Amino acid sequence: MRVRVPDYFDGFSCLAGACPHSCCIGWEVVLDEDTVRRYQQLPGALGERLRDAMALDGEDVCFPLDGRRCPFLNQENLCDIHCALGPEATSVTCQEHPRFIEDYGPFQEITLSAACPKANELLLGSRDPLTFSERQDNQPTEDGDEWLDWLVPLRDRLLDLLRDRSLSLKDRLRNFLLITGEAQQLLDSENMAELAAFCTESWVISTKTDAGSGSWEAAACRCLQDLKILEPDWLALLKRWKQTPGLPGFDPQDPEKLERIAVYFAFRYLLKAVNDGDLLGRAQFCVLGVLVVERLSRFAGLPEALRLFSREIEHNEDNLDALLEHFWQTEGLSLPALLAAFNG
Repeated sequence: MRVRVPDYFDGFSCLAGACPHSCCIGWEVVLDEDTVRRYQQLPGALGERLRDAMALDGEDVCFPLDGRRCPFLNQENLCDIHCALGPEATSVTCQEHPRFIEDYGPFQEITLSAACPKANELLLGSRDPLTFSERQDNQPTEDGDEWLDWLVPLRDRLLDLLRDRSLSLKDRLRNFLLITGEAQQLLDSENMAELAAFCTESWVISTKTDAGSGSWEAAACRCLQDLKILEPDWLALLKRWKQTPGLPGFDPQDPEKLERIAVYFAFRYLLKAVNDGDLLGRAQFCVLGVLVVERLSRFAGLPEALRLFSREIEHNEDNLDALLEHFWQTEGLSLPALLAAFNG
């Protein structure tokens, strides 16, 4: 199978006990069925401890937190299971984190969550354009959805657009929204032939757009506070943003790093439109992510703003789904409102 990864992928290694924001703190560990069976059969004191710690959470078996910590996270911030039995004895959740793995049939894509401090450092540790490489592994392939035939080349061109530094980042993000809006109209009309042609033809991007009404900032701040909150620092940061009116317009101090964040989001999310046809909603999510992180970076710095956004939104499917709904239902997060963020 072909596997696509970001150019910094091989530079990743877990910080383990030195991590300033351990993934074993604040999140319950969900156990897959194979791991549960293994723990149920494990002899000795560790086996007993594992079985005592397991609990049902709905349909999932998990390790409930003990003071916000996984019960197997020791005082050195190391995993007792990992130390005693090796990484292969931990759950799939633990083995894969911070990797987001997406299988599309004939190929797989893996990104590294920006909620992980080391992955965050790698993403923001360069001002070069973010690129992606392809490799082969021995996994079996399956047929892919026919939509991938146009979604993949469209996304590739959109990534190139986001990396085109002959334009300001403001103009690139605006054009990114306009193009995905046109593609969504073709998709909604089920005009597949014209959509396939649109992915390869020269794009004529309008300089005129409908003016959005209301503030995207007020709408975003309100909607984000209404989502499930995982970490108190995130809520405190949102409140600080809300209480600081009159911030200047989108004029990033570090556009190269924000560009890398935009490319990270676009690579990870645009192809997910293959599941439900909502290409524009995912493009709006990518742009909103850049806008929110840029705003919050004024209070917490860029790495921390991105880490918290990723932790709170990318790692919670309910929060992601709620935002996708808001793009269609909340005027301040509509396409015209987001486009208005780049006026002036």
